[in-house]
Amino acid sequence: MAEVSFGEGESLLVAARGRGPEHGLWRFVGGPGGWQGSQLATVGQLSSLCRHPTLPVVYGSGSVRGVILAWHVAGEAAAPIGEALSGDDPCFIAVDPSGRLLVAVNYGSSDLTLMPLAADGSFEGPPAKLLLEGGGPDPERQEAAHPHQALFHDGKLFVIDLGGDRIRSFTVDLDAPGAAVLKPVGDHHLPPGTGPRHGVFLPDGRLAVSGELASNLAVGFLEGPSNWTTAPGTLRAGPAKTRTNRNYPGDIQRSTDGAFVYLANRGHDTIAAFDVRGGLPKLVAEIDAGAAWPQHLLVHAGHLLVAGWDSARVMAVPLGVDSFAGSAEALFDCPGAGWLMLYSG
Repeated sequence: MAEVSFGEGESLLVAARGRGPEHGLWRFVGGPGGWQGSQLATVGQLSSLCRHPTLPVVYGSGSVRGVILAWHVAGEAAAPIGEALSGDDPCFIAVDPSGRLLVAVNYGSSDLTLMPLAADGSFEGPPAKLLLEGGGPDPERQEAAHPHQALFHDGKLFVIDLGGDRIRSFTVDLDAPGAAVLKPVGDHHLPPGTGPRHGVFLPDGRLAVSGELASNLAVGFLEGPSNWTTAPGTLRAGPAKTRTNRNYPGDIQRSTDGAFVYLANRGHDTIAAFDVRGGLPKLVAEIDAGAAWPQHLLVHAGHLLVAGWDSARVMAVPLGVDSFAGSAEALFDCPGAGWLMLYSG
């Protein structure tokens, strides 16, 4: 088993994704006797997690019923403090830096749910909806807008739309009523058929994006399609081995200094490291994820943690100066491990 250090009071929260009683919110802590896990809540298809910026409150999206949930988390206890309807297949949630607004990204219903937050982190008032329109060339996956991630960055909200091959940008006015809290100010198009899923901002202002449908990495400033540079997401040839013949890059994370990004290849079940310091992203290493369908990544304490959904296991990859410093090793088992979040409190 791999050894990953955690500070005093730190734990790892995991969204255990599935439909059984064992699925939902889990908490894991490491110690001399190994990892110990406890289930904090049962949720059907808990697909994503995020934390309030200042309070011990954790939010999750449950895609079975299309809900967003809130818990006050302290140690091994998670007290529910709110539940609200979202949309079809909420796949990502984000809270603005002030802690006043939660945005849920609804892949299936092509919209955003905007939920005001009270001073204690609970939901306040009815949510508003913002419908997105658009599409792309893939008739199965891009027949409509399909937002997949929301990022608060430099005072704006950026929404990555897999169905529309674009990054949508909004200004945020927290005092405006309903859906007027977001004002669209830009549509930044990627090459047709990219199918952007997740992204991370780099120190120089560029955005690195996983291309789920094109099986690639795209990097560029948000100024138009001519500014995007791409690289294949994997060097593996032939059909993928998990779920489908296609490889679907999913989550993406960056190194602490922003010199590298790490891409999860679901299907070939690998993790690829790219040097993004130059004009063109360069794939410098690719290793087996050690688990099937690597759904989510987390950089922590010199390691890249990997949630292997189909293997029900969390892996750890040691990181070096210029990519990986070793192979993936098991941390612990967790049913339907689909999302990882560091938690202190």
